[in-house]
Amino acid sequence: MELTPIQGLGAMQAMQAMDTSSVMAINTDSASFIDIFRGMVDNVIETNEQVDRDAIDIMLGNIDDLAAVQANITKANTAVELLTTVKNEVLSAYSTIINMQV
Repeated sequence: MELTPIQGLGAMQAMQAMDTSSVMAINTDSASFIDIFRGMVDNVIETNEQVDRDAIDIMLGNIDDLAAVQANITKANTAVELLTTVKNEVLSAYSTIINMQV
């Protein structure tokens, strides 16, 4: 079996720096828990919308940088996991408070 080189495959390029301009900073000194949680939900929605746009662009053949797509998928997955973890911890704390003997 003879291996042939893939046509059109170029040299690897360095990854571009991640764009942090869209990340919203929250002043945690004056923010309430609901503000922080709402920001986390908005982040999940935004990252999932980006993954959806990437999927459409891949199907249309408009994306050449698959590393950026993979990075967006990883960001969306991490955002969902973080939101789920925080939600579970809040529910656990609420359960503990409710079950306290007064």
